[in-house]
Amino acid sequence: MKNKFKHCALLTAVTSVVSVFSATAANTFYAAGDLMLFFQKEGSSNTVYADLGSAAGFRGTAAGAADGTNSINFLNINTTLISAFGAGWASDPKVYAGLAGVFNSNSSNSIVTNGDPSRTLYVSAARDSVGTVGEAGSTGYTVMTDTGMSAGANGIIQQNNVFATMYDAQVTVSLTSDSKIDDMNPFLIPGQQGTAFNIFGGGVQQVGSAGSIGTFWDAGNVEVALDLYRITAKNAAGQVAGTPRNGSYEGTVTVNSAGQVSFVAIPEPSALMLVGLTAGTIVLRRRRSI
Repeated sequence: MKNKFKHCALLTAVTSVVSVFSATAANTFYAAGDLMLFFQKEGSSNTVYADLGSAAGFRGTAAGAADGTNSINFLNINTTLISAFGAGWASDPKVYAGLAGVFNSNSSNSIVTNGDPSRTLYVSAARDSVGTVGEAGSTGYTVMTDTGMSAGANGIIQQNNVFATMYDAQVTVSLTSDSKIDDMNPFLIPGQQGTAFNIFGGGVQQVGSAGSIGTFWDAGNVEVALDLYRITAKNAAGQVAGTPRNGSYEGTVTVNSAGQVSFVAIPEPSALMLVGLTAGTIVLRRRRSI
């Protein structure tokens, strides 16, 4: 079953020929434009793909909470990570994690899908400390040229198309020789990456650590914390607002040591929500788990 971020159908019908992920995709868990969480490890023959659902469903801080609803522990990928990298994956400083998604790479049309114009890139940046929950804990991206937007879109499509065409699972282990994770950029030296998708110097992944980076609101103690940025290529009628080629922080995807994946866009009180006032009396309701 697809997770809660999936959209049942594209909001805008695509009637013209555009460059999207392969029409021969076999993976029933995947749809064009999904946000992929991916892992690789220095020297390992395995990589991991995890489909988080429509990237547009993760618009949060910049686009408004109505789009990016907080979701805690919505997917568990622990079994897959253990099978790929061993039981100690969470404390392995050689394991990297990142996020990337895009619907298509067409540079000539004004199609808007789920509020995103063509070539809207979703990519991650490492958050190496807890910082302020609900605010970016990393440096965002600026893509200087239109050519760069196309290069990024094509690189993400190349990466995610392997998952879309070779597997039929929401989370899977892929051989490094088959996958195109992070555009197959080599690790130049331990702890460093190449240029992801031809435009993001230093890569878009976070390197693992020997322990938790701290407590991230209701997501608890986390091993991975990835700030998600949305970068639009152009302005188009009907889109969710964005400044072309300037990344906007949308929220943070985390993974804890038990492999639970969470998304935090805007933090709320951790136990109780103020829902109304009646005759001067504060009415409180316990927040429902997501």
